[in-house]
Amino acid sequence: MSAMSNFTEVEIRAANFRTTTVTVRGNNTPYTAGNRMMLGTSDLNVYECITAGTSTNPAPSFNTALGSTTADGTVIWLTLKQGLPKRPIWVALHTADPTDAGTGAEVTGGSYARVQVDPADANWSAPDATGGLTANVSDIVFPAPTANWGSITHTSTWDRGTGGNMGYYGALTPAKTVNNGDPAPRFPAGSLTITHA
Repeated sequence: MSAMSNFTEVEIRAANFRTTTVTVRGNNTPYTAGNRMMLGTSDLNVYECITAGTSTNPAPSFNTALGSTTADGTVIWLTLKQGLPKRPIWVALHTADPTDAGTGAEVTGGSYARVQVDPADANWSAPDATGGLTANVSDIVFPAPTANWGSITHTSTWDRGTGGNMGYYGALTPAKTVNNGDPAPRFPAGSLTITHA
């Protein structure tokens, strides 16, 4: 296979950048499509509402096989397995293409530091359902430079404040030269976009 579907792209972006809210199932509780819950005594499954409705009292016996469904009052649940835990996200700046290996020169010194913008609905916009993008919801502001940082050509995301593993990267268009005494560099809300290619 040579490409990801829009659905897969959206799911990956949502898994990396968005809040995953999983509540504990309640009796006589309304649920809407997309809500996710776990049973009070965890069976290591997550159940996603695929037909909106209201749960019953008492709870039914849930089908635990991956992909199976359970009728719960007027709600229909799809059985999922617990996924990868969320990782923190730090945004970095580079003076060279980091490449897939994450080895391109990152800014150093002059008060530079990566900025932590963790996965959350309040931090990242919902992925476009047709394979669009995810973007920062509010400004991402770096420390004010106390030395010349040089020409910033690329940005990336990481799972650590220093070192760690790079997730996404891309070129800035246009590049931006940052010098000592300049205002704190920032990505205004909506300007740092994440897509899959």
